[in-house]
Amino acid sequence: MTISTSVTDNAPGASERKPTDEELSALARFRGALRRFLAFSEQAAADLGLTMQWYQALLVIKTFRADDHISVGELAEQLMIRDHSAAELVSRLVQAKLVRRKTDPSDRRRSLVIMTPAGDRRLAQLAAVHLDRLKENKDAFLNLFSFDQE
Repeated sequence: MTISTSVTDNAPGASERKPTDEELSALARFRGALRRFLAFSEQAAADLGLTMQWYQALLVIKTFRADDHISVGELAEQLMIRDHSAAELVSRLVQAKLVRRKTDPSDRRRSLVIMTPAGDRRLAQLAAVHLDRLKENKDAFLNLFSFDQE
């Protein structure tokens, strides 16, 4: 899965329309709300001894596939980082006893990542405070673009 981050990859003509002042204000409000949420998220993770990247990794590891484990390469793809960076990240999570590695029985070259009970607990704690914050501030995200569209 490749996610385009290039402005030139947008649909033809998309950048030719000039945004209205109201749309620009909505974008500014969205970016502000997003920055505030990310700052909260970073602090919440730090309060539990995690980095934002660890929290994001735990979320992906837990939710990527319901009944199967994620590989290090798939984790890299989901986090939009390089394979070697994901391998280093998993090593740090293993050292913290939040996940463990398992050799993929169908392809012994691949490493699978499995959440430990400690990882499950830490993720549940962080997810709960994130969900509470999102519920408290849902209007900051839901009503950003509530103006009439042309």
